[in-house]
Amino acid sequence: MLKARNLEILCAVIEMGTTARAADALGVSQPAVSNMIRHTEDLIGFPLFLRERGRLTPTREALHLADEARHLFRQQRRIAGMVEELKGGVAGRLSIIATPSLGHGIVPKALSAFLKGRSKVRISFEVGTVDEIAARLIAGEADLGLSITRPRQSALSTQPLADGRLVCVLPEGHELALSERVRITDLNHVPHISYAVDTPLGRAVDGVFSAEGLERRHFCEVRHTSTALDLVKGGLGVALVDDFALIGGVPPGVVARPATPDVPLKIYALTSTLFPTPNLALLFQRHFADFVGAAPRV
Repeated sequence: MLKARNLEILCAVIEMGTTARAADALGVSQPAVSNMIRHTEDLIGFPLFLRERGRLTPTREALHLADEARHLFRQQRRIAGMVEELKGGVAGRLSIIATPSLGHGIVPKALSAFLKGRSKVRISFEVGTVDEIAARLIAGEADLGLSITRPRQSALSTQPLADGRLVCVLPEGHELALSERVRITDLNHVPHISYAVDTPLGRAVDGVFSAEGLERRHFCEVRHTSTALDLVKGGLGVALVDDFALIGGVPPGVVARPATPDVPLKIYALTSTLFPTPNLALLFQRHFADFVGAAPRV
């Protein structure tokens, strides 16, 4: 069977005109080139050159093979270049799904920075619940999930990327905004937007109230911090949100205060253990961790 080296030497002899010049171009000896040509002819069963008075004239078959070989070499160079682009994360396709507080805030900003100089990268980006993220990853329909809730599925690999906390957001001029810190249990005394009891954030906030022997009271129930923040912007009341949602600045008409006691949070990178994680997803995961770590917090 012919190998790429056979074809490379054939093309070199045709282009250079003699085995001696082909040997110089390839950095090998002239006998090595001559022996390879004879070996190639033995392999394929017909002559590639007419030998007259020490001159080699390529046959029609040799010219045809050389044309095909040049096309093959161009394809090899194109693929080698593509491999380097994929290795460097400047080409390929990346599918990301994030929970709403991240997907409506910090992820688009991080993606914008990541895509600079990566015009050949194609993105699929969606927002979903942690259960939807898990389902997409396990089905192989997404490369990377980003969540502030740690899923329980054994088919997922979970990597902490950044530390955060809950903060209290209030409309400007709200009475609680006069304090440097807001006690979480004080939210029972004002119009309070909070989380469903079956959500991870709802359970975390309930834990604060339970520790004080109290029951959480709220007039508006949501499932995501991004929704709570939108309602605060609308002037409906106060809410606790993750500080990741405020990276890039507090919205106009809203103020943020640290909450007491501290309720720590993390951002998790989620990948499937059932499918290999693409290099591009791993590159963005590292970029995202660095981006969040360098972003100013309230």
